[in-house]
Amino acid sequence: MKQLHVEASTYCNARCPLCPRSLYGYKVEGVYPEMHLTKDKLQVALDRFPELEYVYFNGHLGDPMMNPNIADLVEMTKCNTDMTTNGSLGTQKSWERIAQHNVGVRFSIDGLEDTNHLYRRNVQWHKVMENAKAFIEAGGLARWRMLVFKHNAHQLEEAEQLSKDMGFGAFDINGGYTFSAI
Repeated sequence: MKQLHVEASTYCNARCPLCPRSLYGYKVEGVYPEMHLTKDKLQVALDRFPELEYVYFNGHLGDPMMNPNIADLVEMTKCNTDMTTNGSLGTQKSWERIAQHNVGVRFSIDGLEDTNHLYRRNVQWHKVMENAKAFIEAGGLARWRMLVFKHNAHQLEEAEQLSKDMGFGAFDINGGYTFSAI
């Protein structure tokens, strides 16, 4: 499969303790220069690889939803496209636009309201739920990806049930990288 891994932004609102962008949840200056991928730069990559079958907007260097043009970037892809995000960013309109392009979104949600913020620091639960709901209701293909820790392991069944109740297509524990099962 001809794939393109895209980092749409090196900005992130979360301060996850194990992220290379931070040290125990605190921003480390100079680790990654903070920037957003432009539409022009993405177009250069798309033109260079015209037979792409899959584009993945990853949240490794930053959260793709930090890019103010993420919906435009997603619309530029003409093949299977996935994204990983902490889910707390974006507007209802941006989530609806992304959903209209059959983009699979992996929401990294590590527990429930009382535990998600323990690892996903600075991430507001109500925004994650609001955005996931907007995306799913607009027809989006959503996965709930939960990293299991000692502080949230007791919530696995309840989190999985909430994911089903909300309309997530899958519930992954510590990973899961394809939407083909949805």
